[in-house]
Order: sequence, then C-alpha cells, then structure tokens
Amino acid sequence: MRLKRKTLWALTIIIIIGLIIYLLPTKDSNITLYTIEAKYDDENKVIYATQKVDYVNTHDISLREVYFHLYPNAFKTQENLPFTKEELPFAYPDGFKLGFIEFEKIAYRNDIPATYKFEEPNGEILKVILPKELKKGEGIQIKMTYKVQLPPCRGRFGYGTNTVQVANWYPILSVYDKNGWNNDLYYVFGDPFYSDIANYKVKLTVPKNMIVATTGVIKDEKVSYDFKELNIEAQKVRDFAMVMSPKFKVAEQEVDGIKVKSYYFTKDYGKKALKFAVDAIKFYNDYIGKYPYKQYSVVQSDFYIGGMEYPNLVMISKDLYTNSNLFNLEYVIAHETAHQWWYGAVGNNQIKESWLDEGLTEYTTILYIERYYGKATADEIYRHVIEGEFDKYLKTSSDTSFAKTLADFKEWKQYTNIAYNKGAMVFHDLRGLIGDEAFKKVLQSYYKKYKYKIATTQDLIDVVDSVTGKDTGGFFQEWFY
Repeated sequence: MRLKRKTLWALTIIIIIGLIIYLLPTKDSNITLYTIEAKYDDENKVIYATQKVDYVNTHDISLREVYFHLYPNAFKTQENLPFTKEELPFAYPDGFKLGFIEFEKIAYRNDIPATYKFEEPNGEILKVILPKELKKGEGIQIKMTYKVQLPPCRGRFGYGTNTVQVANWYPILSVYDKNGWNNDLYYVFGDPFYSDIANYKVKLTVPKNMIVATTGVIKDEKVSYDFKELNIEAQKVRDFAMVMSPKFKVAEQEVDGIKVKSYYFTKDYGKKALKFAVDAIKFYNDYIGKYPYKQYSVVQSDFYIGGMEYPNLVMISKDLYTNSNLFNLEYVIAHETAHQWWYGAVGNNQIKESWLDEGLTEYTTILYIERYYGKATADEIYRHVIEGEFDKYLKTSSDTSFAKTLADFKEWKQYTNIAYNKGAMVFHDLRGLIGDEAFKKVLQSYYKKYKYKIATTQDLIDVVDSVTGKDTGGFFQEWFY
C-alpha cells in the first residue's frame, strides 16, 4: 500500500517525538534506585543479597566519595548495642548473639573493583571512593554482594518466636545536605535514621510457607519447590523494611483506593488493628492530604516496645494485642500511621530535629482521638498523657532544650518528654494561637510543599507565617529558648 506524502510526514514526526520523549530523562531520573536480589535462609537467619545502587549527584558541588550506613554492624558486639542496659533483657530474652553485614564484593559498573573502607565503631559506615569526580547531574552505579546475619533480638532488626523483623538491614546511602554527609551512628535513643526518598526493586526468595509484610507492593509471586520468589516494587520511599512469619493471618480493607492490611497471629485482635488503621488513614487523608502510596500494612511483631514506623509498614508490639491493651493498641497504631505523613512523606533529620516529626505525629494522634472520641476525651488525654507526663519530668529535670542531637540524650524519659510531649505541646499551643482552620491549613500546606522532600524547623515556621500572614518567630523562640 502506498502512503500519501502528508501521512509519511506525520508518521515521521510522531516517531521523532517518541524518540525524544524516550531519550529525555524522566522527572524521577535523579532519584536513587536500589535493585536488590535477596534470599532468606530461615534456618540460619541469614540473608544473602546482591545490590545495585544507581545514584545521581544532584548537589552543586562535585563528589569524590559516597557513604553508606551499615546499621547491622551496630549489633556486632554487646558493648556497642543500640540499647540501654535496662532494655537488654527485653531486647535479647534468650541472650546475646551477634548480628552483622559482611561483604563479598563491592564494585562499580562492569564489575570494576571499588576502593572502599569501613569507618566508625564496628564498621557502621562504608566509604566508597569514586573512580572519578562525580559532577552535578552525573551518575554512578555501585554493586555489592553481601550477607546479613540477623540476631535473636526483639527490636527493629532481628527475630523472635513468631516474626522476623528485617529493618535497617541493607547498605543505604547517607544523606548529603548543607552540612555535608550525615554519617551518624545507630544511637541508643530515638530513631537514628535520616534518609532521602528512593525507588526500590526487590526480588526476594523465602521459604514457601513464609508470609511477608513489606514496604511497597508485591507485584508477583512464584512458588518453586520449597521456596517462593516475590517481586516487590516501592516508589519514592525513604527506606525498605519487611516483617516475615509463617504464622501470619491477614485481614485487609480498601479505603480511598488504598489497600490497608493487618498482619497478625493473635486471634481476634487482627481485625481490630485493621479497623484502627483504616480509621486513621481515612481521617489523615481528609485532614492532612491523601496518603501517597497504594498500600499500608500494620504488622503484629515480636517487637518489645510499642510501635515503629517504616514506609508503608509499621511494626506493632505483640503485647498490645490484648483486651486490656486495646486502647493502647489503637493509640499506637494511630501514632505510627501518622508517621506515614510525618517521616514517610515529609522527611526531616530525625537525629538533629527529632521533635519535628515526633512532636507533630504525637499531636496528630490527639487530633485522631478528637475526631473519633470527641474533643473532651482528646483534651483529657492531652492533659494526662502529654502535659501531665511533661510536668512530672520537670520535677526531676530542668533540661528541656530542643537543641539536642540523639547523641545528647541520656535516658528514654528525657527523649520522650522532649521530642514527643514538649513537641506535641508546641503544636497544641500553635493551634490555640492561630485557630483550628488556620492550623489545619498549615498541616495541609506543610504536607503539600514538602512531600517527598526533607523539611526543617525553619521550613515549618515559614509555612505557618505564609498561612497566617503573621510573624510567628517569637512564638517558636519562646518554645526553643
């Protein structure tokens, strides 16, 4: 068939435009990509993995090296563990055994051997010397082969009798910001994890009876003999975590187009946990802004203290799944779910400004209580749980400064009262100062402006000033100084 000249020209233009679109970098082309193939050996509690990290320098200076956190190496020796002495019996009820990450190979693209060295106690930081100066806009691929030994620890990283917690387990890039590389250690207090968003493609092989709760979405699953292979993808998240168990039952419900899942092994309470998670997602979607991911999982875990947030997934202590702890279960799930907005979507430096996400998350939990139980109940809980506990703390300590890094805290009571309680009090008083509608608009504007970014205290103040049209620097100064 002969085509008319106009038709040929049109086809040519379409092809050229298609090529241009294909060759142009996408808006996500500067986001770090982690491609991980991991196999979990349940008998020995070991993960064998290969990992490719595609990193682009987005900074205004050239880089000569990049750094990775190796959090598993904080579990190498009992003297260096990220727990207080009082916590050890709860974290290691069966006694201490080490955990670590050990490398077989680190290379650049095309398997060119990399130059690298381990820094800090027990090699918690990996420094990779780049083969040439990496200018702004240039990228590099770093390939790693390693194994991770999980310890018998009931913390974020380890295993108990019911579940395996696989969090902070792989080499993750340090954040480079105006202060340079942030190579902080796995501190005892708080959540010592500061990370940029990244994309993840993970191929995970586990025993076929293992049920996996994970960051991201399981795209497909293949069973072969005694194993199954999961292909998992996560877009624009700050970390990648999993909890595994052959004992899990799963309940799920869709809300606002989001699949909410409850993984549990204590009968009768998994569905209650699901309801609390659904209620939290529904309220925060309306009050703050839409949860930006397709899935969210609440996971009952052998986790010895409360709850812990990761992107798309939170660990909740198995001890809360009882009738006597039902309200505590709801409160912790509401709190950890709020972290999906404050930490997950809107990031901050949790080492230097821990109050920013914890204080806002704690007060957002009070807003949840107000929504479902009424203002009188929320006010009562605020007075007892937040102001009351802070007043008790003031009787034994005058140190309430926000100007602390996690390394400066001396005890959990100090950390929780400053980061959580005093932090929540700031937002409570701010709401009283500017009014309910303006406060709601502040949270919505803060979320919208800093979603997938890293915010600071000054960024928050700027949003408040922008929304209210007032200078609120004096208000924040009173709280800080």
